[in-house]
Amino acid sequence: MLDRVGSVAGWVTVGENRQIAPYSTAPRKSIINDQDTNTGVGIDPSSGGNGNSTTRNLPVEDPVDRGGARRPRMLVGSLVLLGVAAALILAFVQLPYFVFSPGSVRSLSDRVVVTKGQRFEPVGEVYFTTVQQDSTVNGWEYLEARIRGSLTLLEEDLVLGDRTRDENRTFNLDLMRVSKSAAVAAALRYLGVDPYEATGVGLAQVTGPSAGLLTTDDVIVAVDGEPTRVVLDLVAVLRTYHPGDVVALEVEPVRGGQSRIVRVVLGAREDDPSVGFLGVVPQTRWEDVEGLPIDVRVNTGRVGGNSAGLALALSILDLVTPGELTGGLRVASTGTIDIDGNVGPIGGIIQKVVTAREAGIDLFLVPTGELAEARHHAGDLVVEGVDNLADALDALARYGGHTTDLALP
Repeated sequence: MLDRVGSVAGWVTVGENRQIAPYSTAPRKSIINDQDTNTGVGIDPSSGGNGNSTTRNLPVEDPVDRGGARRPRMLVGSLVLLGVAAALILAFVQLPYFVFSPGSVRSLSDRVVVTKGQRFEPVGEVYFTTVQQDSTVNGWEYLEARIRGSLTLLEEDLVLGDRTRDENRTFNLDLMRVSKSAAVAAALRYLGVDPYEATGVGLAQVTGPSAGLLTTDDVIVAVDGEPTRVVLDLVAVLRTYHPGDVVALEVEPVRGGQSRIVRVVLGAREDDPSVGFLGVVPQTRWEDVEGLPIDVRVNTGRVGGNSAGLALALSILDLVTPGELTGGLRVASTGTIDIDGNVGPIGGIIQKVVTAREAGIDLFLVPTGELAEARHHAGDLVVEGVDNLADALDALARYGGHTTDLALP
C-alpha cells in the first residue's frame, strides 16, 4: 500500500512517498541503552543492531537547533542591557538647560507689615504666584519638558547670560528687593503719600570720557549748576552740549557727604555724533522721606524676581485702607510694577496660570500682553489683563471689590 507521508526530526508525518509494511503480530524489537527489550540481551552498538531496531527512528537533537534557540535569548538580553544603560545615562547626565514648572500661590497679608499707621485685616486675600526653577536638568527631565505643556525648557545661556548660577540667584533676590520698594511707592503714591524722593543720578557703569574721573560710587547732583534729580534731568541737560564741550559735574558719594566738581570733556555718541557723550549708565537715586504718616515693610523671604510687584501693591492698599479691596475673593496677580504704577511683562505665564487654577483662585490679574496666553491655559479660572495699578483696581471693582475713594484713615 502506498501513501503520502514525510519525516521530520525522525517522526513520521504526511508528505513523502513511502512503502508501508503490512500489519504483523510478531513481537517488535527495540534497542534502549544497548539492550534488547525482548530478551534483555545486550547488543553491541558497533554492530548496528538488526532490521527491527528503532534506534535510527528515535528523535535526535540537532546541535544547530540548540544554538538557534539561544540566539533570540541573547538578543533580548543585549537589548535589555542597552535599555538599562540608556536609562542610567538619562538619569545622571546633566544638560545645559533650565526647566520651569508650576510653583505655588503665596498669600501676602501675613508678609506685609505695617510698622506705622493703622492696619485693616482683610476677609479676602491677595496672592502672588511663583514658578519652580530647576537648574540641574537630566535627560529624563529634558524629555518630560519637551512633552508636557505646563513645563518650559530654556537654554542655560538664555537664563544666565554672563552670570554664574550663584550670581543669578543674587540677581533675582536684588530684583525682588527693588520690586518691593517700587510696590510700596506705587501703593502709597496712589494714596497721595510719596515715600521716596529723587536725590540725584547714580552711575551703574562708567566708560569712555568719564573713565578714571567718575566711579559707580558717585552721584551726579548738578551739571554746570543745573540740578539733576532724576535720569531724565541729566539726559535733557546733556543734549544741549556737543562733542568736545567741557561740563562741570557736581558729584557726591552714594551715601551722601561732601560734594566735589569733576570736569569731563564730552565725546560723541555713536548713534548721533552731533550729541555730547558722557559715557555713563545712569540710574535715579531714591531716598526715604522722613516723617510719613505710614510705614510699610514687606518680607518675601528667599523668593526672587520682580513679577510680584503688582500683587504687593494691591495687598498694601488692601491692608492700609478700610473696606474689602478684593470683595472677599481670593485674588492672585502677576506683573512688575514701577513707582508710577505701570505694570510690566513677566516670564512663566503658563506655569503661573496653571498654579493659580490648581490653587482654586477666584480671579487672576495679569499684564495685558500675557492675557491671551493666560486665558488659553486658564480653564474655568477668570483672568483679566491690566496695564497699570488703576486698571487692576477697576477689575477688582467689577467683581465686587471696594476700590473707589481709597484713602488712609
